[in-house]
Amino acid sequence: MLAATSLPLIVYGPGQPDKDNDVLVAVAEAAAGERLALGIAEQSNYRTMVAACLGNGHLVIARAPIDVNMQKQLNILISDMRLDLDRVLMDPTTGALGYGLEYSYSVMERLRLAALTGDGMVQQPMICTVGEEAWRAKESKVNTGVPAAWGDWKKRATHWEVITAGSQLLAGANIVVLRHPDSVARIKQT
Repeated sequence: MLAATSLPLIVYGPGQPDKDNDVLVAVAEAAAGERLALGIAEQSNYRTMVAACLGNGHLVIARAPIDVNMQKQLNILISDMRLDLDRVLMDPTTGALGYGLEYSYSVMERLRLAALTGDGMVQQPMICTVGEEAWRAKESKVNTGVPAAWGDWKKRATHWEVITAGSQLLAGANIVVLRHPDSVARIKQT
């Protein structure tokens, strides 16, 4: 992938801290100096992830579970390991439309307000894995056995992702990770 593009790359592991450590440390070493964004660093594995980023010149995606104080604490712990905060992307975790969107929106809003009032520990860019959450919702996955009022499944599913992504951008997200090409086009247009 590095040879095929000059664009910045974000690399996610399988989503289990132990496996993320194994996979992403190897990725960090193989792509030393390329300045990838690697994730997910959470409370349980941030030390390994940050060390891999420090040693190989990458950024870390720091995920906390929809809580302002936990996100700030994780950022502090990462900073204490001497990784510059300009190499941290915050992932405050998101909920999809109908599945916690309002709560995650308010957490993101509070993170942005804290940053604007001078809290240096939450002034990092925010990244949200919208596609992962939106396509987990039953309204996006289910095509049969649903009320006719739900409408066309393909339209409904992409609407779910677009509405979630648009909301996250309005709440202050800098990057939204999407899954469906139609959603990407619609968010770019937005």
